[in-house]
Amino acid sequence: MVDETALFPMVAGMSNWSRRFGFLGLVAAAWLAGVPSTAAADGGTRAVRVEAAACPEHAAWAAAAETLANEWYPRLGNLLASDIAVELPRVRIRIDPAYRGVAAASGAEIRIAADWVKEHPEDARGVVIHELVHVVQAYPENREGWITEGIADYLRCAVFEGRPLREFPRPSGESPYRDGYKPAAGFLFWLESTRAPGTVRRLNAALRNGTYGTNTFREIAGAESTDLWRAYCEALERPQQSLPPDPRRFFHDSQGGGEFAILSEGLWVERQQGREVWRFREVARSGESIELLDEARPMRLRLTAGEVQWFRDGLWTPLYSGRWTAAPGRNPGSEP
Repeated sequence: MVDETALFPMVAGMSNWSRRFGFLGLVAAAWLAGVPSTAAADGGTRAVRVEAAACPEHAAWAAAAETLANEWYPRLGNLLASDIAVELPRVRIRIDPAYRGVAAASGAEIRIAADWVKEHPEDARGVVIHELVHVVQAYPENREGWITEGIADYLRCAVFEGRPLREFPRPSGESPYRDGYKPAAGFLFWLESTRAPGTVRRLNAALRNGTYGTNTFREIAGAESTDLWRAYCEALERPQQSLPPDPRRFFHDSQGGGEFAILSEGLWVERQQGREVWRFREVARSGESIELLDEARPMRLRLTAGEVQWFRDGLWTPLYSGRWTAAPGRNPGSEP
């Protein structure tokens, strides 16, 4: 039984992470639309049931959570596929007014506290994803609970919620990633996106087939986990470059040369060799980046100080390198 409050005390304060970016997760999982590698035992579309009989005031939330769970359950199975065939069991999620934790998974049954649903309805959706990961994992007993929880929060926070890497906490102390959850998830996210793509799948396979050992991280990423954690923290401590004061045109030399330029407030265009090819809506902006979304494909891009990045498979991946160039005399509402 995986009890989120008893196994690791640091679950306290999870409500600070209730801000969500659910659509980013859908973009990240778009590639999973092909033939699934795992399937529900009954082959039906309602592999997950969410019950609110003991607290009917949560019936609407339960119905929405059930739809979400059935969309994501097979995707999580695909992301954690291994050479050992795993059949996804039918899952029962029960909203329990008597449960005083947050949530817990035992076999194919999940309990989630009714009070948590009431007080943190959006965060509770992420909790459902986290607990479904535990059902998919179904590991034999192991002593690496931090990896078990780290993988669950990686799939919840990095893939489903689409959180950027810099949002994951990096506590001080000796090997804090061994507390699991979001510190471990950020560590795994960094390994996936930089040092050792495929880390999560390989760790999952090692825990599933009982081959995880003291040399596993060295085999996967070329160093001990403590050294990798140190490298991760050092990499994230480097300051990000800021955008120019008025970012309006980003040029790159890929595919014969192209640009991203603002057309009007909130609307951007991509041109290649002077010809318009795509339009994007600006959905987020900070001092270090601008995020653009093409809802039709769907595709999400991020413009940074020197790079265009593509959100794909749960990661921000470099697409083009380039530079910002001023566009004197242009107004926000005019064609660049």
